Amino acid sequence: MNLPRPPILRRNRPVLIVRALLLALLADPAAGFAQSPSLTHTSPGALAPGQTLAFTLHGANLSGATNLWTGFGAKVLSANATNASAAKYQISLPADAPVGIYAARAASANGVSSPVLLMVDDLASVADAGTNTSLTNAQRIAWPVAVDGAAVALGFKFYRVTVRAGDRLAIEAVARRLGSKLDPVLRLLDLKGRELAFCDDESGLGGDCRLAHVFAAGGDYLIEVRDIHHSGGSDHRFRLRIGDFPLVSLPFPAAVKAGTKATFDFVGPQVEKLKPVAASAPPNAMRLTLSTKFPGGKSSAFASALVSNTPEFMDAEPNNTAETATTFTLPSGLNGRFLKPKDRDFWKFEAMKGQRVLFTAQTRSIGSASEVMLQLRDAKGTAIASSSVNDAGEGSVTNTIPADGAYFLVVDELIRRGGPQHAYRIEAELLTPGFMLDTDVEKAEATPGGSFSVKVNATRRDFPGPITLSVLGLEGAQLAEEVIKEKATNGTLKITLPESARPGLLTHLRIVGKAKIGESEVQAATRTTPALKKLFPAMPFPPRELEGSIALGVKAK
Repeated sequence: MNLPRPPILRRNRPVLIVRALLLALLADPAAGFAQSPSLTHTSPGALAPGQTLAFTLHGANLSGATNLWTGFGAKVLSANATNASAAKYQISLPADAPVGIYAARAASANGVSSPVLLMVDDLASVADAGTNTSLTNAQRIAWPVAVDGAAVALGFKFYRVTVRAGDRLAIEAVARRLGSKLDPVLRLLDLKGRELAFCDDESGLGGDCRLAHVFAAGGDYLIEVRDIHHSGGSDHRFRLRIGDFPLVSLPFPAAVKAGTKATFDFVGPQVEKLKPVAASAPPNAMRLTLSTKFPGGKSSAFASALVSNTPEFMDAEPNNTAETATTFTLPSGLNGRFLKPKDRDFWKFEAMKGQRVLFTAQTRSIGSASEVMLQLRDAKGTAIASSSVNDAGEGSVTNTIPADGAYFLVVDELIRRGGPQHAYRIEAELLTPGFMLDTDVEKAEATPGGSFSVKVNATRRDFPGPITLSVLGLEGAQLAEEVIKEKATNGTLKITLPESARPGLLTHLRIVGKAKIGESEVQAATRTTPALKKLFPAMPFPPRELEGSIALGVKAK
């Protein structure tokens, strides 16, 4: 006979369902909660200075992401963020926004995204056709223009341009500099497929490439783009810039002190016709974007100067002997050029016995084609320290000064190259007891009245004492566990938001450490280099303007 199911099983069914849900949440804690916005790319891939444009962020969990931040000061006029995979905005750009690479983030009541990189560009944007994977199907484009596209696996992208005899065409693939996985290769071909020009890994471009060609005969020509390893896909995106613009690598000087104004020349393969550009560095900036074009030109090249906290010195040629050395004081930045092959720069400074000095070269990280060797000499010309060609960085030399007096830093190009592409900057420091701070956090989220924690790592230099952490850019927050204890190599700062914090808010904060060392108060900003290297693994040098900045998204309760 059929017996009814025991009542106890019916009563336990809801319990089983709840238990299953709990197990699912334990397996994936995020499954039961709204996810933070994430970004993959933008369309178009660049925005034009002084214009009002439609702009779309692509990614996931973008519903409600109406709060947009950009590194170029765009004004959001309207937002339509009802689609989880695409948030649309109407924005306007300042007319004086320099051409260059910038970052953008989005935030909603579910949190804040990591940054995506894009350009401000005075070249008009067109989308890649998608079918232009053979010579016969090349996408016809009218230049000057920039194409936003993605490489195809085991394939090529082709573009067809028309030129007149005597035209100069510059072609630049911007990919690695935008965080793309693409390692681009460029070729310029005639219609029969014969190669006229080729480029892979232009020095100083972080894996990107560019070329320029003057055409002896008018007609149609082809531009080919591919990945060096024949990889492809939506994460192998590029912006292909095509026009008559200069090939610029970096400004000179390569850095400017924060809050001051400087006049910049340019370093690169084709910079002879360019006029100097004057610009001021904002007090809290990390990078100063500069753009330039040929006299009467329509499209710009771009570069950026570092913004430092020290005086910046420029070499005064000729300074290739101890007698003609350029004099500087410590600490400072030293900006030099190798104007011809076998050029050598002498820098002179005064130091006292027992002082510890450190000189760190910057070349690839600032866009230069140079590699340098550094040598520290005493007043008699005796070498007392030299950099190593096997240095994992860009070259450095350090020493404890043996006696009061004059000393020289001698800077050589590694294989004695010279010319308009070769420049460098040296960070010249006095190493005193202190510390450096870093974190692998580049964004954080919390509800109103809620908390989040940031682990801060400390690298100490002859200082074992406590380090007190504070936060800049976040009003009304309460801090706990804000002291990195004596001799400790890390600490965890707990930050509690005020109840008045508005869900959907997007702001940026910085963490600063302070300590009393002797009679002086020493402070250091927390760097986010570890987080940025994880975020942009294909970039040898992560975006400097994001350094030290932690985005905060306020989530709804």
